[in-house]
Amino acid sequence: MEKKDFIYICTKAAAGIIVAIGFFAAVPMIMLAMEIIGARMAPENMELPFTLKRFGLDEIEANTPGMLTTYVISLFITLSAVFYTLLHSLMRSAFQFKPMKRIEQIIVGGIFLISLFTLVSTTKNILEASSKALLAEEENRNTYMGAQMDEFSKNYLIKNGWTLVKHEYCNDSYVRKGEFYTGDPEHPYLDAWNPAGQQIYHAEKRQPVEPGTYRIICSARAEGNGCYIFATTTSKKSGLKLVEVPHYGNTGGELWDNAPEGSDIKEANNGEGFGWSKVVVTIEVKDTDTLVFGVTTDSSFTGKPYNSKWFSAADFEVERINID
Repeated sequence: MEKKDFIYICTKAAAGIIVAIGFFAAVPMIMLAMEIIGARMAPENMELPFTLKRFGLDEIEANTPGMLTTYVISLFITLSAVFYTLLHSLMRSAFQFKPMKRIEQIIVGGIFLISLFTLVSTTKNILEASSKALLAEEENRNTYMGAQMDEFSKNYLIKNGWTLVKHEYCNDSYVRKGEFYTGDPEHPYLDAWNPAGQQIYHAEKRQPVEPGTYRIICSARAEGNGCYIFATTTSKKSGLKLVEVPHYGNTGGELWDNAPEGSDIKEANNGEGFGWSKVVVTIEVKDTDTLVFGVTTDSSFTGKPYNSKWFSAADFEVERINID
């Protein structure tokens, strides 16, 4: 094989690779350009299958729409220059068209290089802005009251109206499932864990109430001492009532001890129970006030030492037992 033939084959192979890469790169870029054009031309209230927000481009459209316009125009010009050159080459081969004049080659090549440079630069800026926007959206989606958590935990806390007052050293664990006292593996519950027992977890709910005596009833368990179910009021007139969560660990428990044979509770954890007990806190509210109740491991709140690697709590209920 002669040297010129070898060079010719290598040139054709390289050109084929470049064309293939360009094609696969152009397809998503063209689709994005169509989304931008479609979003701008669609009626205001029209629902689109794809939106600029999905690509993290809604802020760019609102703040720097010229960037997206430049992207669309530069993509169009770049592709037009490529298609013009390819079409001219095909027409020359098929119909013996005259080759492009030198000045025409310079003009088309110049336009192509300028538009390609602009396209690459604009695409880079768009991708960076989109990545930041999508990352911020993801972080916001998995954040609740300043705490990073999975979507499962966030949805549970929001649905059940829990406020996270404190959430330190919780290993991003706030809600779990798998060891509920009935053995139901899908039943969620409040939960915090730290191997050194350093977590500070305080979750509460608020409920306006009339004067009377109330009981806050829940099911809970703990590995060690210092976890409390509490009740107070926003006015603090009723003081702070605390009941410590019994710490049986993750076996047995008062609910398991008192459950009838053959029941789901008795059969949970292969018949050994999961350590849950019923906890009741009673508080007297003398004036119309807002009841505040929940679970805490915060020693500065309870005034009690905390020494437990984990706790779980669920099924909170407020029951009025008399009227003053």
